[in-house]
Amino acid sequence: MTAVSAVDTSSTTSYHDPGAISEGFVYRDQSKRYPWWVKSVDRITVETNASEIQKPTINMIMMSLMRRGQNPDQPRQRDGLVNKISNGTPGFSLPDVSLEFASQTFFQSGVNVDGGLISGFRKIREVISDQVHTPQELGVPPWRGTEEEASSMIEKAAVHLGAAQVGFTAMDLTWLGPNVRISSDVEKPTTSREGIFFPPAYKYVIVVAGRVPMWAAKCAPGALGSAADRAGYEEAHMAEEKLMNFIRGIGYGAFDIHMMGINPIPFAVMAGLGEMGRMNRVVSPFFGGAVRFALILTDLPLALDKPIDFGLHEFCRHCRKCARACPVNAISFETDPSWEPLGPYSFKGKKVWFEDCEKCAAYTSSAGTYCSACLAACTWNKQNKTALHGLMRSLGAKLPAFSRFYALMDDLFGYGLIPEEKRKTWWEKDLPVKGVSESSKD
Repeated sequence: MTAVSAVDTSSTTSYHDPGAISEGFVYRDQSKRYPWWVKSVDRITVETNASEIQKPTINMIMMSLMRRGQNPDQPRQRDGLVNKISNGTPGFSLPDVSLEFASQTFFQSGVNVDGGLISGFRKIREVISDQVHTPQELGVPPWRGTEEEASSMIEKAAVHLGAAQVGFTAMDLTWLGPNVRISSDVEKPTTSREGIFFPPAYKYVIVVAGRVPMWAAKCAPGALGSAADRAGYEEAHMAEEKLMNFIRGIGYGAFDIHMMGINPIPFAVMAGLGEMGRMNRVVSPFFGGAVRFALILTDLPLALDKPIDFGLHEFCRHCRKCARACPVNAISFETDPSWEPLGPYSFKGKKVWFEDCEKCAAYTSSAGTYCSACLAACTWNKQNKTALHGLMRSLGAKLPAFSRFYALMDDLFGYGLIPEEKRKTWWEKDLPVKGVSESSKD
């Protein structure tokens, strides 16, 4: 173990084997992180090809946000919402729509598109930054400890501050756009017209996970389902904001790089928070598709986490529940993933089930709300802690070829999406705290 007092700048973690763990870092003991049926591995379970890696010119998530234009002040958007409310469209009652916008109160505060980059929490950061009292201000030395001690401390702080889970990985230029550089000329992460620049010392990425409340998520697509999706992002980003204050308070730098337009998905996979599923999104062994992520870049040396393997690849080959849930057939029904991108916002170099982003974005724009039906329908979305679901998780990981049977049982016992005609009953439920079940049926 080495002390935190010195920073190793020798590793820029650029174009090594894509998806493999980076050399020159300390890694945490994984034995207590997950149950026995989740394996730690030295590279992600997605096949990658270094010679084919295509770097996106813009974050696909950011493009999707801009195209959706979810703004009730826009005439088309406003008219669509008014018509749905007035016509009594299931999932679009006035309380449903109001809950959706309330669920993103802080997530959307100050969010704007400026020069092709999204910067969030700009308004409230002016206020919450006053809550930080750095060691320099207090006249005391920064915190010192080993990488393992730092990771343990950050994990406990993150959970206390509202995160469902946290993982640690290395900054890796493989997963970033061509406008991102590591530069010794900047003292902190900087965005300019020339691109995004990170100092060599800022090579540690903290991935913060927020839970999506499944009680509302099962009402996707619709305003209630969108309210759940927004609540998941809000939980992740609020925990992230508070965690960044904590890190600054112990004497280190912390920056929200998700809102710089950087896709959190590859970093969440590298940090062992899940595997890539059929919907081309992260599926967690604990939360399924009902999880959202935020990213912190820091110069606090951390012990990193390895990727995981819980049999999801084989499971997704036969399940197809997310594909059946998609209202516009944007999710692949093919048995195996493919190397061939689908549409202009998919990129070469990885073998995944590519989704049709054009169909997805067009549907979301016309619907006037975020969809997330694929993520909400995932068979792994069991947030409660019953013994039966624990058993099914372990069987799903060790016998993934039976995933078609598991998906059938999931449907038979009433899990998955709620039919439109029954969604109004959500307001009559006795909801658990934040809509996240701990002991009863989702």
